[in-house]
Amino acid sequence: MLLLNGDAIEMMKAHVQDESVDLCLTDPPYNISKQNRFSSMGRAGIDFGEWDKGFDLFSYIDEVARVLKPDGSFIVFNAWRNLGAIADYAETQGFATKDLFRLEKSNPMPRNRDRRYISDYELAIWFVVDGGKWVFNRLNDKYERPKYVGAVESGLHPTQKNLGLMEHLIKVHSNPEQVVLDPFMGSGTCGLAAVRNGRNFVGIEREKSYYDISVGRIANGNV
Repeated sequence: MLLLNGDAIEMMKAHVQDESVDLCLTDPPYNISKQNRFSSMGRAGIDFGEWDKGFDLFSYIDEVARVLKPDGSFIVFNAWRNLGAIADYAETQGFATKDLFRLEKSNPMPRNRDRRYISDYELAIWFVVDGGKWVFNRLNDKYERPKYVGAVESGLHPTQKNLGLMEHLIKVHSNPEQVVLDPFMGSGTCGLAAVRNGRNFVGIEREKSYYDISVGRIANGNV
């Protein structure tokens, strides 16, 4: 296990070797933060913080392409309006787009129900190295549907992902003892999911407060 506090690109360049990662599973900033009045409705707003403003959606993908093994997978969550541009860029770096995965939230953030549809899902793209023989461990007796339904978890990070979701993706897209990388570790959910399922984990987080939370969760196995 390797946990690093610093910039994702700099840390990957300095500490992660070429073709050493089997699965990159990450949830980087989306650049969607803005002021709103959701807090008056009993939920936090979507001004997540300065870390979600002015983020370069693409440059770190160059490093992911370098460190991923020829049979590796790259799964990235992001806002729906960014996904097309991310896919286009990833394909210039040698990735092939395979599928779109969705998290359906059982406790979505409220909206004005008389004016908008409720926003009850998040999306991730699954990429593989073009020409590779990727890992895909089917867990369902019939078909593996690209969907996970669960409650949004909160309390440690404003965009915290569901532990069960991350465990599911890790089990499908990697094998025990393989290396899972999360360059935007946040509160460490991906790392916790990885070590709970016998994977080796490399995590990077720039914000020291979230890095410290990650170290504590992963080292102690705290949910």
